[in-house]
Amino acid sequence: MTYDNAEEVKQLARQHDFQMRLIPMTNTHNATMEELVIGKNLDWMDRYQMVHEPA
Repeated sequence: MTYDNAEEVKQLARQHDFQMRLIPMTNTHNATMEELVIGKNLDWMDRYQMVHEPA
């Protein structure tokens, strides 16, 4: 089980002024899921259509 997209993680990122983006990933079983990327400046990712900010 993964907790990368848990509300607690997103709340901590917001408290420390980090940006967040969700990107689609395919795992080894070819299932599509979203991974949460956290960083100080993720503006460069906005040029890609598949990337979006989490709610």
